[in-house]
Amino acid sequence: MVGAAGRRLLVIIGVPVLILLVLVFAVSRCGGSSSGSQQGQSGGDLVDGITEEPDTLDPQKTNTAVTGTLLRYAGDSLITKDLNGDYVAGLAKSWEESEDGTKWTFELKDGVKFHNGDPVDAEAVKASIERAMDPKTKAGVAGSLFSEVEEIRAPSDKTVEIALKRPFSVFEANIADPRAAIVDAEAAEKMGEKFGRTPVLTGPWQVTDWKSGDRIRMERNPDYSWGPEFAHDGPPRIESLTFRIMTDNATRIAALQSGEIQMTDVPPVNVAELEESGDFQLQNYLRTGVGLFMEFNVNKEPFDDPVVREAMNYAIDKDAIVEAALRGLGQPACGPLPPSIEGYWQGVCDYAPSYDPEKAKSLLSEAGYEPGPDGTLSKDGEPFEFTLFVQPEDTWTQSAQLVQQQLKDIGIGMEIQSFEFGTLLEKAKAGEHQAELMGYTYTNPDILYLWFHSANIGEGLNLSHIDDPKLDAMLEKSRTTIEEDAQEETYQDIQRYLVDESVWVPLWNNEEYIATSQQVEGAEISTEGYLSLIDARLAEE
Repeated sequence: MVGAAGRRLLVIIGVPVLILLVLVFAVSRCGGSSSGSQQGQSGGDLVDGITEEPDTLDPQKTNTAVTGTLLRYAGDSLITKDLNGDYVAGLAKSWEESEDGTKWTFELKDGVKFHNGDPVDAEAVKASIERAMDPKTKAGVAGSLFSEVEEIRAPSDKTVEIALKRPFSVFEANIADPRAAIVDAEAAEKMGEKFGRTPVLTGPWQVTDWKSGDRIRMERNPDYSWGPEFAHDGPPRIESLTFRIMTDNATRIAALQSGEIQMTDVPPVNVAELEESGDFQLQNYLRTGVGLFMEFNVNKEPFDDPVVREAMNYAIDKDAIVEAALRGLGQPACGPLPPSIEGYWQGVCDYAPSYDPEKAKSLLSEAGYEPGPDGTLSKDGEPFEFTLFVQPEDTWTQSAQLVQQQLKDIGIGMEIQSFEFGTLLEKAKAGEHQAELMGYTYTNPDILYLWFHSANIGEGLNLSHIDDPKLDAMLEKSRTTIEEDAQEETYQDIQRYLVDESVWVPLWNNEEYIATSQQVEGAEISTEGYLSLIDARLAEE
């Protein structure tokens, strides 16, 4: 579930997912409706322009949210969610939790097969989850999803029993995450690294081809008869899905307007234009994740000093960034959770620092930085300068440039260094950065564990490299606290603590827009911000 624009997850970082307390969910359709889908034709190729290339399509090895989105079309988890965010049957037709919350039993549907024809029985499910838990797999988000599993049993062909080490408050949500999709572990073992390019899963479409830097293609699974209850029986109506990798926003929107693609995420600068044209269906939602934040490596100067990190939170005018970079289609972020994720603390914006450059200067003076004749801040003869890693995505670049100017106004020099997203993520995981811009998409508050627990330094998503036993204990408590009021209090404490430690400067929570051509009928948006295509059709041109 991690990533930048569009349908990016984690996390970050893909990723990974999820009950929503507050969801801003506005739908604006300029023609077309699901009721009109009966007029469309079965078959055809739907082309979607995606903003970044996945790291892998292996559910158990990915750390990017774009993979999580693609896996919704290629894979199935034991349970899933309907379009309203309610849990429904996936590969399991039923499931139950023991009274103490430590044992889960799943009864599998009949007739389920992997894309290669192998049966999906209890032993196959057991092998899939054990692969995710195996340290040799180096599972990204998936490893955390199953981190509290102690033992998996298959007492019969259709029964899977999962014993947990302790009650796990988000286990049901984790099981429904697309990165918890059941994989053919035997095929994965035989295929090696090739499995990440053409994974063997169970979903309505099967990945058949991936040309790096160009496109990913999926073809309809003709045997698919175990879809969720909210969809029609049988395989999807659209024959194939092609995901064109189009990182340049202008190129992608031009391709939509010319009919080269039929679906894509829309950057803020193009929303009004597409709405006014009447040629497209636009659906929008408040991102389930913090769209952009500046994150500090707490082990590198100058951000190993919490006073400096706090000063940075006062130095940046988030309202100006939202207006300029997002065209007002979002809101300033105040903490590590957005309002669209359960557990969000309603008081965080009142508690967190707000724009106050004089307060920033005062704190920097406390940390030993004083202005020279030209206003440049320095300490012990060394100017306050640092490098910010970003990815070359328009809203990120514009935000970085605005931050650069705002910091310059108080005497701080910031160099912007741009990397392709996968490279940026790897550099941040390795701790090569002083600070980076990052965003995530996720749908439950356990993202805080993924992002800040010390166990996730290096291979995981703890990109700040914070190793804080007090914070670790709070994060572990959040996972084992089942009672609702106590859990809410725990998440509030974590958010307050992270604000106090100033590990981030949260920048914005954005509204995301997905546009489809009028040719696409019956594509429905979910509360988690992806388009369900299983009931969709393509109208005749």
